[in-house]
Amino acid sequence: MVIKNTDLVIKAIIELIEVENIENIALYKTEFLGYGGKFPSLEIFIPKKGNIVFGNVDSKEAVKLVKKYLKNTLEIEKFLVDNNGTKQCNH
Repeated sequence: MVIKNTDLVIKAIIELIEVENIENIALYKTEFLGYGGKFPSLEIFIPKKGNIVFGNVDSKEAVKLVKKYLKNTLEIEKFLVDNNGTKQCNH
């Protein structure tokens, strides 16, 4: 079931990228990261700032998160891992 849900999430994000003509974005599908749930995890990397993982994300939620945080990272910057350049979580 998780593989099917993962494919739906990837497809929804690809459609968003195409419809909104989003540039400078990379989308990767990886193997299981150790997080459980009916739906996959979504990890967003923000160059030179860090990354954040959202767990158990369905395709609708994934699209909302990508739309929101590609345009405005300020809301999540304090939660990013390595947002101060030390390779450590600072929260």
